[in-house]
Amino acid sequence: MAHLEALAPEVSLYPYSNGKRTGSRIKFPDTLAFSGMNKPARFEGDIVDLEVTGEIPRDINGTFYRVQPDHRYPPMFEDDIHFNGDGAVTAIQIKDGHANFKQRYVRTDKFLKEEEAKQALFGRYRNPYTDNESIKGVIRTVSNTNITFWRGMLLASKEDGPPYAMDPVTLETIGRYDFEGQITAPTFTAHPKFDPDTGEMICFAYEAGTDGSDCEVDIVSWTIDADGRKTEELWFKAPFAGMIHDCGISKNYLVLPLTPLKMSLERLKAGGNKFAWDPNEDQVYGIVPRRGGKPEDVKWFRADNGFHGHVAGCYENDDGHVIFDLTVADGNVFFWFPPDGEKPDLAGRQRLSSPTCRWVFDPSAKSGTRFKPTVEWTTSGEFSRIDDRYVTKKYSHFWQLRVDPTRPYDFARCGPPAGGLFNCMAHYTWDTSDPDKTGTEDVWFAGPTATFQEPVFIPKDGGAEGEGYLAALKNNLDELRNDVVIWDALNLAKGPLATLHLPLRLRLGFHGNFVDERDIEAWRERRAGDLGPVQPAKEPLPWQKAFAESGVRGRHNGAVNGTTNGHETNGSL
Repeated sequence: MAHLEALAPEVSLYPYSNGKRTGSRIKFPDTLAFSGMNKPARFEGDIVDLEVTGEIPRDINGTFYRVQPDHRYPPMFEDDIHFNGDGAVTAIQIKDGHANFKQRYVRTDKFLKEEEAKQALFGRYRNPYTDNESIKGVIRTVSNTNITFWRGMLLASKEDGPPYAMDPVTLETIGRYDFEGQITAPTFTAHPKFDPDTGEMICFAYEAGTDGSDCEVDIVSWTIDADGRKTEELWFKAPFAGMIHDCGISKNYLVLPLTPLKMSLERLKAGGNKFAWDPNEDQVYGIVPRRGGKPEDVKWFRADNGFHGHVAGCYENDDGHVIFDLTVADGNVFFWFPPDGEKPDLAGRQRLSSPTCRWVFDPSAKSGTRFKPTVEWTTSGEFSRIDDRYVTKKYSHFWQLRVDPTRPYDFARCGPPAGGLFNCMAHYTWDTSDPDKTGTEDVWFAGPTATFQEPVFIPKDGGAEGEGYLAALKNNLDELRNDVVIWDALNLAKGPLATLHLPLRLRLGFHGNFVDERDIEAWRERRAGDLGPVQPAKEPLPWQKAFAESGVRGRHNGAVNGTTNGHETNGSL
């Protein structure tokens, strides 16, 4: 039987027919999205005392958390994408020059339903019309995009659903988190921002109006204060139904980059993609007041077509203008979401440029005003990070994954570089004497058989901006194995201070953060005392209640009881 496929190809054991899964055999698709470095790892476990080359700095005491998409079961559709995998959280705990590894899946509602059924039940990426009928009414997010620390818990999040709380020490899933009943929108950003001066969380949701799958233009922004109380809530509408992945915050504004990847309910109902790239649409920036705003106070500024990457810094200058820095590609980075009627264009994606663009927005300008970047720094990179102590403030340093095609790459040994040829880690310093000029570059090359994943910054106690360490996963493509690399953040070119060797392969992750052990312990004590344990959501979401009452999801008749999660879409708190 082991050789049945080879001896009798007409009796195929391949569990996909016409692109859809058949049978119950546990076998993943034979596609690029499920091969090489991106073959599902499906691993949970612990490793004590990782092997180390070099020496881990003794003043690092905390945990590097990151999250990856990792399908627990073979997908329903053969052409499924990496973004659709179940969230699996990694914790690299570092103390006294030693490092331990832990990995656990996020036990989302989706994960638990599929674990019970021992098969995939949820269909295409963010398309509930392709799901198994048995799970209608179940929250379908996979919480695979970011992992952040908030008031003694980890929040695993993806922008298509609510966050899930996890224990920062054990990585056990506590449950869906609704901020003690204060946030009941169907979606929640994977990029909340934290004001280092006030302790506030600034967050938002798009496609927030009904059940999170209506392809409409409803947006909501919130402020949660350091004590966990919601102090601001503002509902407003976007110029078109597109993707808003990252954001930036200054002292007085939230900036939302609206990318021309457009949603279509008609396309979803036909079983197609959630998004389609529109090469004829502008990139748009929403400028949202952080305090006391009304829907009419939100400004939408436009610029020529482009694809937003991740945000570096955001702050206000002496004129009250908002400086906003992020990478912007000159075409469709998500080639698997092509324009309507076209096929995916991987070759076109590989020709794109992705400079770091500095925008200077005047919040007093009228909506519809067109802007151009004041600086385009040809960093050719993505996944920007800064010293988070400088969120909302004028900053000098940022770090990025960089693509350098002039460096050697061993294609014969490695094959296509999964996730992109991010073969360099780069440190950039703005020219502080002139905000309209680029500055210096400091680069470390991974070598001809490796790439990097998103870095995290680890500050030194009492250090100035940028003084500390940078840590990131290294993908050893020839070995199908990962390392964790630690550098002096201000001197990457000197090479790694330490390399932590993982005896296994992790999938390509998206985002992560470093949390100081003192913060983990302080919150653990508070949670064990009067504050009490983290409380998971006690009530279903409004759209789930409406579904249970009517038997028909709100999307089929356009709204849930004519309201948006209990709020009018143009209301404010």
